[in-house]
Amino acid sequence: MTRDTGPQTGRRVVADLDAMRALAHPQRSAILKLLMSGPPRTATECAHVVGASPSACSYHMRELERFGFVERDNSPADAPRDGRERRWRASAIGFTLGARPLSDATPEERAVYAAVLGADRVENERLAREFVESVTELPDEWQDVAEFSTYELALTPAELGELAAKIDDLLRPHRVGVKRRPAKSARTVHIAFDAFPRTDAR
Repeated sequence: MTRDTGPQTGRRVVADLDAMRALAHPQRSAILKLLMSGPPRTATECAHVVGASPSACSYHMRELERFGFVERDNSPADAPRDGRERRWRASAIGFTLGARPLSDATPEERAVYAAVLGADRVENERLAREFVESVTELPDEWQDVAEFSTYELALTPAELGELAAKIDDLLRPHRVGVKRRPAKSARTVHIAFDAFPRTDAR
């Protein structure tokens, strides 16, 4: 179903189509991102964030667990909790969809990938909207460094691949679960990086 890509990345490649389909639900995508952004949480805690009922979140958690995306937190501090209030955590720092290049994917694989990408975009848009709606509640220094930018670049396929790899190398050391001893003033920051050729321009 999934295979670890190694300690250098902490990411897992998801090759199983049923596992990929599990992420095509916007609330499951939101739950998984939330669990990757910080400490373990209960279904009830996740429900307050992603806008679902606790029972719906419990169902989504079990589905994510079934496909290896999340796991139960078995730390001693969590032992007294009952099943409904069991804390969950992401089973990896990140996940990569597909075990082969998109150009080699079957039509079914491409359709599933598109569905997962759609759910991912729904969550990215929700996070951006919530930031804008609550930005005045943040300290000034956080308000001033938030960035929303787009770029239209002239690149070859090789240049795009090299640029994406450099950005990944730049961001990876700061990922939640990777960065050692972050400063007390550090917060979880959401970054979405999209890079693809426009089909309406040449």
